[in-house]
Amino acid sequence: MCPKYQRNNRRTLLLFVLCPFFTLTLFSFIFFKNVKAEEHHLEIKTPDEAIADLKNGNLRFLENKSVHLNYAHEIDLTKKEQHPHTLVLTCIDSRVPPEIIFDQGIGNLFVARVAGNIEDDNILGSMEFATTIKHTKLILVLGHNHCGAVQGAIDNVGLEHLTQLTSQIKPSINPHKTYPLSDYTIDDTSRKNVVLTIEKIIRKSVTLEHQLKNKEIKIIGAYYDITNGKVAFLENNGALK
Repeated sequence: MCPKYQRNNRRTLLLFVLCPFFTLTLFSFIFFKNVKAEEHHLEIKTPDEAIADLKNGNLRFLENKSVHLNYAHEIDLTKKEQHPHTLVLTCIDSRVPPEIIFDQGIGNLFVARVAGNIEDDNILGSMEFATTIKHTKLILVLGHNHCGAVQGAIDNVGLEHLTQLTSQIKPSINPHKTYPLSDYTIDDTSRKNVVLTIEKIIRKSVTLEHQLKNKEIKIIGAYYDITNGKVAFLENNGALK
């Protein structure tokens, strides 16, 4: 028999044997990926479960093991209803996408975004809707380093509507700051702004305060490092409820 014919025959046989194996492997990968995604769409019943889900999601994100990547499947899972377990109040900074850094699927999070992650009446109303109507278990105020809004407050930037926004951040600035400002000073202001925002949320919303006291919800802070993707949770901070 011709050697060339034998080689071609062996290749054909090898492809015949391996193709089903690779097809099955690919199918299994997609199937189990979707199963994992569906598991994360199960209704979370407690604030602590929501916190754990966010922590695990950030870990998957850091390890490049995100499971919520099949968006067509995510849309199909949520086309009839949604059960967002957490409302995230965060900055408009384009480097802080909550669904991605927490590896959360479509329908898992309510997200409110405003420069400097501060509250106002519209944000509070959205939070009350989330916790009362949709039974969201957790409110997370997410700050981050290198925040332009915080920097603007420190630099006393004035610009039409921006001035009133930065004025809400100014109470977080250490009055004993020295110039030139260190990165630590800016970072410290951003962290304190998270704490003060939480305090104002509780003080201004009787609805949320009541739910918090009844342990129906938790309101905690977190801090995102845009240089490495890590989220530090601040729920053990004494200033946080």
